[in-house]
Amino acid sequence: MATILVVDDEKPVRQFLVAAFEQEGHHVLEAHHGRHALHVLASSSLHPDLVLSDIMMPVVGGLELCSILKADPSTAHIPVVLMSAAHSRASEASEASGPSTASAASGASTVSRADAIIAKPFDLDTLDALIERLLLNRPAQDR
Repeated sequence: MATILVVDDEKPVRQFLVAAFEQEGHHVLEAHHGRHALHVLASSSLHPDLVLSDIMMPVVGGLELCSILKADPSTAHIPVVLMSAAHSRASEASEASGPSTASAASGASTVSRADAIIAKPFDLDTLDALIERLLLNRPAQDR
């Protein structure tokens, strides 16, 4: 199974995801904001196979965390999934107002080089399928 770093400032969300991933047999690291995630990465003997991070957090948000990880050759290969309630609202708005809002919402992935963005709320089956796809698509030397 994989090692997953869960980064979310909302403790109940973080605890739920940690428990769900552990129940599936994954090793889980957790952090409450991006700076804490960078500290966890630097100090842990476990290296994550995937980072799942909220976008909107204090101190260092998910977009900045993703940009930092993708700019560092030692972590650039790690798939990053960003979670966002704002992305969900932007997607709903785009359905009502046309494509311009949708491109703004999807632009977060382009700017941060995230591997995927998932809208909150999401169901665990959808998240599991996304994570499985990203882990299977890793280069062979990273598996």
